[in-house]
Amino acid sequence: MMKKNSFVVLGVAMLTAMLCLTGCSRSGDGGATAEAGQEVAANALSASEIYDNIKAAYTLPDMYEADADWLMNYYGIDAGMLSDYVFAEADEVHADRVIILNVADESNVPAVEEKLGAVLDQLQSPEMLSYLPDQADVIKAASIKKKGNILYLVISADADGIEGIIENGLLGK
Repeated sequence: MMKKNSFVVLGVAMLTAMLCLTGCSRSGDGGATAEAGQEVAANALSASEIYDNIKAAYTLPDMYEADADWLMNYYGIDAGMLSDYVFAEADEVHADRVIILNVADESNVPAVEEKLGAVLDQLQSPEMLSYLPDQADVIKAASIKKKGNILYLVISADADGIEGIIENGLLGK
């Protein structure tokens, strides 16, 4: 059983890497929802401070926080394009993700958004939905949100509350 799970995880990682390397893109606006009229406050909390607030308010599964190498190798996201980020994902039996990416240069937002879109596409693929059928509704409901240069994606049964914490943090609350 464990060996089968390892093969599935390896297959998913390889699929993700292939998607990133081939430059797979989402049509239209990349699935992002802009928060009209709401910009990030000058006193906004850092991504890690926001994530600490999320962990204090919700019980999340064990989450791995990706470093710069992980972001590039598995998702094709160059951490050098980010001024701040949290990319936390659960183990192989949970779909949960909390991703907050503060893109340093506005001109790089579309490129980072495309890469994040590829992550979401892969998670919403039929293969992943069949691998995690008990979490399919949560995965399908997820979408990339954008506020200024900040992109965020939350996949969780508590997504609405977690997104509220992110939005408050971006407003400096």
